[in-house]
Amino acid sequence: QAAFFRHLVEEAADGVWVIDADSRTTYMNTRMAGMLGGEARALHGAPIWQFMDQDARAAAEHNVDRRRAGVRETHEFRFRRLDGSHFWAEVSTSPMFDAQGNYTGAFAYVLDIEQRKATELALADSERAYREVFDRSHAVKLVIAPDNGQIVAANAAARNYYGYDAETFARLSIHDINTLSEAEVQAEMVRAKQEERAYFLFRHRLASGEVRDVEVHATPITTGGRTLIHSIVHDIGRQTEAERQLRFTLYTVEQAHISIAWVQPDGSLRDVNAYATRMLDYPREALLGRPVWDFDTQFDAADWPALWESIKTEGARTFRAEIRNRSGQLVPIEVYATFLSFDGEECIVAYARHISEQVRSERLLALQNDTLAAITAGHPLPHVLTQLAERVEQLAPEIQCSILLLDGQRVRHGAAPSLPPAFVAAINGAHIGPQAGSCGTAAYLNQPVEVADIATDPLWADYRSLALPHGLRACWSCPIRASDGSVLGTFAIYYQEPRHPSPFHRRIVEACTDLAGIAIEHRRAEDRIHTLAFYDPLTGLPNRALFQDRAELAIAHAHRNQLGLALLFTDLDRFKTINDSLGHAVGDKLLQVVARRLEAGVRDSDTVCRLGGDEFVLLLPDCDAAGALGVAEKLIASAAEPVSIDGHDLNGTASIGIALFPQDGNSYDSLLKHADAAMYRAKELGRNAFCFYRQDMNAEAAERLELENALHQALARQELCLYYQPQVRIANRSLYGLEALLRWQHPQWGMVSPARFIPVAEECGLIDSIGRWVLDEACRQFSAWQAQGIAPPRISVNLSARQFQHDDIPAMVDATLARHGMSASQLTLEITESLMMVRDDSTLGALRQLDQMGVTLAVDDFGTGYSSLGYLKRYPVRELKLDQSFVRDLDADADDRALASAVIHIGQSLRLTVVAEGVETASQLAFLREQGCQVAQGYHYARPMPADTLDEWLRLPLVAPEESV
Repeated sequence: QAAFFRHLVEEAADGVWVIDADSRTTYMNTRMAGMLGGEARALHGAPIWQFMDQDARAAAEHNVDRRRAGVRETHEFRFRRLDGSHFWAEVSTSPMFDAQGNYTGAFAYVLDIEQRKATELALADSERAYREVFDRSHAVKLVIAPDNGQIVAANAAARNYYGYDAETFARLSIHDINTLSEAEVQAEMVRAKQEERAYFLFRHRLASGEVRDVEVHATPITTGGRTLIHSIVHDIGRQTEAERQLRFTLYTVEQAHISIAWVQPDGSLRDVNAYATRMLDYPREALLGRPVWDFDTQFDAADWPALWESIKTEGARTFRAEIRNRSGQLVPIEVYATFLSFDGEECIVAYARHISEQVRSERLLALQNDTLAAITAGHPLPHVLTQLAERVEQLAPEIQCSILLLDGQRVRHGAAPSLPPAFVAAINGAHIGPQAGSCGTAAYLNQPVEVADIATDPLWADYRSLALPHGLRACWSCPIRASDGSVLGTFAIYYQEPRHPSPFHRRIVEACTDLAGIAIEHRRAEDRIHTLAFYDPLTGLPNRALFQDRAELAIAHAHRNQLGLALLFTDLDRFKTINDSLGHAVGDKLLQVVARRLEAGVRDSDTVCRLGGDEFVLLLPDCDAAGALGVAEKLIASAAEPVSIDGHDLNGTASIGIALFPQDGNSYDSLLKHADAAMYRAKELGRNAFCFYRQDMNAEAAERLELENALHQALARQELCLYYQPQVRIANRSLYGLEALLRWQHPQWGMVSPARFIPVAEECGLIDSIGRWVLDEACRQFSAWQAQGIAPPRISVNLSARQFQHDDIPAMVDATLARHGMSASQLTLEITESLMMVRDDSTLGALRQLDQMGVTLAVDDFGTGYSSLGYLKRYPVRELKLDQSFVRDLDADADDRALASAVIHIGQSLRLTVVAEGVETASQLAFLREQGCQVAQGYHYARPMPADTLDEWLRLPLVAPEESV
């Protein structure tokens, strides 16, 4: 509104001039500045004395004194323009005062009457001169005979405005252009002649037929003994429209669907609109004069002065608040408060919008975000579900929540923070069915079930005696569904009175059933991944990775507390014969039976693991030789007990090797190796027996020493070399990169397997120098291919975990890349899971430094070791290598397919590239492609090749075997 009225003032046809208490200009519109011969901006601050002659100043100062006394007056005054010329003006002044009654200045409405003065002077001189001035005037002027209304004269501006020429005007009377009756117009003429009224409001009709609102300033003049009416006509159409707009605006404010309140400096309500009365539930007269803190719950009278000053200083503020209506209900609102100073009065105009739905939606969104954050953070499922139910009850205190989980044909307690414990216990384990209350029926039918009155609804016939004593009168339950639509459980809301759920309650339940479904499925997926990663799918026993983890922890504990520990390596005798003769199904069932018997023969603190095939290993913490002997005897006897499988009576036996800590080894690897050696000695002794490890059993020790000595010479004699195996993008069969594979060509032994000499190199400390050589040679060869224009996108090199203990890996890699002119993005370093399990800040720092350099880090043989999802988040890994042991039997082994799928999906979830190793068949590749694996490596595309052979391979277009058929 302020902007609108400012626009009216700025566009006014007459001058507006505002001065302060010192008679200096604080505002003038464009018209006023034009009268003075200048621009409004340049005249800001100019004293009024600047625009009058010295002899007129005394009169002006007298007028200022009268304004200070509160006098409003209209008078004529002669002003001097900036160029020294003069003009006459009619000045209407109104003094302005502040809240304390101090004079602050004046508002003046200035009408240029120079033409009128000229007319009066002209009339005084001669009628001819008057007519000349009259006709040249830009104002619309008419001279009318008051007796009959005849238009005696019309100047050029009038002829142009009304659209009549001079001859036509000579034939017209004022009655021809005025829309009032002739009698009404004649009465006004009489009043004008008698000077009873000087201003009239009429509606005049133009020659075109258009009717316009006009204001007529009528002045009686006498000429030749005859009294005429000199009329100056002002078109006030814009003013009339402004007034209409003002009325429209006031009506709009009153009818607006937003609360508007005018607050006075003392905090009391000066006025409110209709919507404010409805929001507060008070009549208008009961609100006026009351302080705002009677309704606002966030501040009191002591806070008001600071709020007033802040809004006054800033001009406007937006904030949220809660108001209490007459019934005591809290209503959340969003307030836009703006400071207003008008005609000496100050107030705050507060526009308040009811935001209950917005607040509810925001709280519901926060509930969803917090629940998803709890799921992502890995909080236990009971914690997530309880938090979800508690937040729902905070959002809607009138309801009580229950979350039940479906377990077969029964529902189990999930969360119910405010339901009576006795009721929760009573329904825990209840069967689902077509008439099993709200939840049991919803789970059975897989659809929402709404019971508005538990006391009468037949669905609650068997359960109402449990609910009604606790005040539970209505229940709405919805199934929690999995992504495939199956039922995971139910989400229910209870009421203390018979009723149906509100629309907002339906929104809550719709959102929360989805959240609960995500939480349940997420937990099941994590459990499934954990099981696939750490447990043998056939027997349910811990797998090699979990067993090694537990064994290393137990060894550390034994070492710290000087305790004993035993490792028992168990192998079934002649198991291959059973598999070959009776089939794998029988063999698998026998392994399951043996697994249960092994578990039954040890303590809860012991661990039984299936290493693979028919090999089992047992960890016995806090156990000496006597204890291990007793367990071994028990296990031998248990394994020999007959078992009937699919109609076959089997009498199996087992051989057991025992290694003791610390005498037989102080690490997991050494104990496992020595227990394995002892087990083979037990077999040599006739099977169905156990044997303790002795040093003379390690017949391979001499061979290992010989291998170590030869390895020391291998680098110097240039016996080591690199082979390269391509890695191919599955989607488009383009080359993804190469993996550099270490080979040892011994003069007498021939090609020595890396699986044989790499462990020796790590144990004897040669792995550091070998690793540096491999990295340098791979980069040298890559640079040579670059020079030939046939370089692959990247090259992958394996790093041993032991290298991080001795070398500054980032510095070594940086120097090697610089030496061969390679960029870091062209190099991938493959690291083992064991390295990532090391809780060492220096190792983590080195890996992060490599990542920051641009080197890609890949986890080699993922899934065969620890496979902890935690380190994938902690370390900057960008690639997972799916071990070939999972790929080899994809066609025949459902467990391998499940494990491979799990690893691929883990990589997808974490946005990691998954490279499958050992891909040899088209069917393996098809499965990997279906699961979303990105890259494949194996004989299906190419075997590892020396550099010169790979030169030719790189120059040829890449064609998959199935394409070349």
